[in-house]
Amino acid sequence: MKATKPRAIPLSAIPHLDDRSAEVARIWITDRAGSTVVIDAGVLADAEMFGVLIADTIAHAARAHAAALGIGEAEAAALIWRGLDGARPDIDPAAAARIANHPGGLN
Repeated sequence: MKATKPRAIPLSAIPHLDDRSAEVARIWITDRAGSTVVIDAGVLADAEMFGVLIADTIAHAARAHAAALGIGEAEAAALIWRGLDGARPDIDPAAAARIANHPGGLN
């Protein structure tokens, strides 16, 4: 028998999940062992729109962290973005060139 996850997030308490909702990702952290991220790219196959979803996720995370830590939402968002910027690798120039003319790309 598998042990229940500590601090599992109860989905039954989320009012907007219905038959039109689709799970895109799950994220776990393991104490001193990093993270595990599972993404179903087939649900949102457009990688650029996935980026928009991540930005929306950061806004939700900022609200949650602001409430949990007793800080302002803007401060929480700035901390999250600082962490993201610090972890982001440099953009591959060849990849940037390939998407330059993509609708909604770098231009």
